[in-house]
Amino acid sequence: LTDLPGELLELILCCDVLGAADIGRVSCTCRRLREACQPRGKVWRERFRLRWPSLLKYYSHTDGVSWLEEYKARHKAGLEAQRIVASFSKRFFSEHVPCDGFSDIETLGCPSHFFEDELMCILNMEGR
Repeated sequence: LTDLPGELLELILCCDVLGAADIGRVSCTCRRLREACQPRGKVWRERFRLRWPSLLKYYSHTDGVSWLEEYKARHKAGLEAQRIVASFSKRFFSEHVPCDGFSDIETLGCPSHFFEDELMCILNMEGR
């Protein structure tokens, strides 16, 4: 892999059969592959696009975005959203919803569109 031209290496690493964990493992093998998987590069941007295509509208092509950090933040927001939604039935089983019932959503510390996107994913899941 390390002998391949950079453009070809990027195409291989952007393949949709590879997951984020695969890219992380590849980037740990050597300096050449770590550079190919740089956080602001095409590989992590493509990984983000494949996982959450509807979120790209929030980014400009001229921004110097760290796609690896955005991927991590969106993934973390998704896990938190799932945890919060799973706790709803226990907390809101009664007809009365307390005023501070949604305070944990407001204090997530992530962009609101990440949380909204995860809620839409939950709503559109098979069997829901």
